[in-house]
Amino acid sequence: MFNERATQSLAPDARRASIVVGLRAMRDGSEHALGEAARRWVIGSGDSCDIVIADPYVSQVHCVIERRPGGALVVRDKGSRNGTFLDGSPIEAAELRVGSHLSIGRTTLVAVSAPGKDQTTALEAIRGRDPALRATIDRALRAAQTDCNVLIVGETGTGKDLIARVVHEASRRAAERLVVVNCGAIPRELIGSELFGHEKGAFTGAHAERDGHFVEADRGTLFLDEIGELPIDMQPHLLRALESRKVRRIGGGAERSVDVRIIAATNRLEGLGTESSRLRLDLYHRLATVVLLVPPLRERMGDLPELVEAMLGELAPEHGDKTVSDEAWEMLASYSWPGNVRELRHAVSRAVALGSDVLGPEDFFPGLRFGQAPDGTPMTSSEPGKLVPYQAMLRTAMEQALAQHGTIRAAAAHLGMAKSTFADKAKAWGLIPRRRIKLPLKKAG
Repeated sequence: MFNERATQSLAPDARRASIVVGLRAMRDGSEHALGEAARRWVIGSGDSCDIVIADPYVSQVHCVIERRPGGALVVRDKGSRNGTFLDGSPIEAAELRVGSHLSIGRTTLVAVSAPGKDQTTALEAIRGRDPALRATIDRALRAAQTDCNVLIVGETGTGKDLIARVVHEASRRAAERLVVVNCGAIPRELIGSELFGHEKGAFTGAHAERDGHFVEADRGTLFLDEIGELPIDMQPHLLRALESRKVRRIGGGAERSVDVRIIAATNRLEGLGTESSRLRLDLYHRLATVVLLVPPLRERMGDLPELVEAMLGELAPEHGDKTVSDEAWEMLASYSWPGNVRELRHAVSRAVALGSDVLGPEDFFPGLRFGQAPDGTPMTSSEPGKLVPYQAMLRTAMEQALAQHGTIRAAAAHLGMAKSTFADKAKAWGLIPRRRIKLPLKKAG
């Protein structure tokens, strides 16, 4: 079926257009150099670290970054108290790419390439020729020529962040900052401080004044990812800032004007634009001047070969050239990909890391070895109430991940599962109570 694939091939010398050579702090613009030779850097608040971060919420040894022979950088959490986040998602280990946002404590570091080196733009990074996808991109480029607010709608893993970058990079603000905020990853009690800033002593732990994300994005673009996760009682404060273009620090009296272009994204599609939505109707109308719909992968399966080939090319410098068997192509094409392109990337990365030169179906879907279909169809057991071997293994893995990471979001990310899927299975198997309390951020120390 896929023997004759019309894809954009990647030349070996173009597979990695640029490599990360430094980290830039979003708060003050300070930079930390990362040499291009293979080595290891320790990041934390301790004086012995290679990169010292003065943040009371950063652990003494928080995470490490390793440069691999092919030039790729891998960041690993070292059992930090508050976790390590890459582009808003909690990680144990992940590749750090140019433009990625590495968040530790309350500090966000942007991965940058060397001055003068080519850097892949968001438009170049988007793969696929599906008409619905190209129509969304064309609409994004037209919206970029104005300063209107943009709302990007799509399922988890469809690439809403790339579309946001397309709008920013094609706008008059491209030379300024694109500040990315994952609204679902901010503890409830810190949302006001993170967005608007705070004065020294405004609350416990506010040891110094700080600007919020609105001020950080002044003259640039503020990307509010997962806006549907913002608590309903915080949404009027955001609405006021959008309408007045002014922000006031927590504990402060004076307002500060900001010139910010707003892009928001949500995967909360239920009732969007109605009173039943988790996004207030007045806030929705303020954000949705232009609405961009990103199609799920299952609706553009014609792009699958190009996506897979591009991912294989990106991983080739580290793992060597790999090919996909006809059986694997058929299995990839028959799967519905509920996690979309993000799930596909995880599957390809896992297959390349663990598979041979020719990748088979089991490399992409390890559950096949235990009798589980790729679409997650529940398996039946001869004994009522007894879990089949794969389900028993999955339950044990989920239980261990919950014990180690403490939250559903972090445990699901560790196992590469969708948060909703993890939560549904955990409830069905009695691993979690019906309500879980999210603990506030603790000072590292």
